[in-house]
Amino acid sequence: MPPGNTPIGVELNPLAPSLGRPLAFLRNREKFTHMVAALGSGGSTAPKHRLVSDAPRLRLRDLPAFDKTVTLTWQTPAGALVTRVSVTAAGVVLVTGGTSVRVGLREWKMPIGRGGDHGTRRRFVCARCGSFRDALHWVAEVGWGCRGKDCLDLEHNCRHEQRWCPAIRRRARLLRKLARCAPKGLKARRLRAQIVREQAAMLSNLRRANRDLTKRMNHHGGRRRANPG
Repeated sequence: MPPGNTPIGVELNPLAPSLGRPLAFLRNREKFTHMVAALGSGGSTAPKHRLVSDAPRLRLRDLPAFDKTVTLTWQTPAGALVTRVSVTAAGVVLVTGGTSVRVGLREWKMPIGRGGDHGTRRRFVCARCGSFRDALHWVAEVGWGCRGKDCLDLEHNCRHEQRWCPAIRRRARLLRKLARCAPKGLKARRLRAQIVREQAAMLSNLRRANRDLTKRMNHHGGRRRANPG
């Protein structure tokens, strides 16, 4: 390449022809470490994965009786999803938009404690990957499947909410447990101690975030960066 057309950031070297390409020198670029959930970076916090809550779900409890048929409807952003569900000797037959899918059912006894029959566990057998699941999900591009990594690859909302401070969700869950137990019992005292620890973690996380944001603001002269990337 002629010297006049040398791109910015590339330094010509006499050894470049023998190496097949010019050698690039290291430029002094500022290192910017993105905080969790893009806090202070100007980036987006929208989830980049498909979530379980966004996909219509067929549960075992939604199945009709043997040799019966029921029509189920889910409201989706693309419109109503209507599926006709039938339980036969060959398994569960799902008819959606003219496409029929047969899903197997697996049942086995649950021996709990001493002697006797303690119920039967029943699970779907995913038609796509063969996993045992208690619920199936619908994705328009591929149809019915399970939330497994090798199938529809769906994730729960809690894995992508408030990741910058997991203690918030843990504290909320402990408060719900506390409301369901006796206020003077041993379990209530244990839950209160756990809530105090989570509150301390929340405050520690807030102090750390304020410290890091203040440090970044002072580093840039009190001005917020338009594009930190």
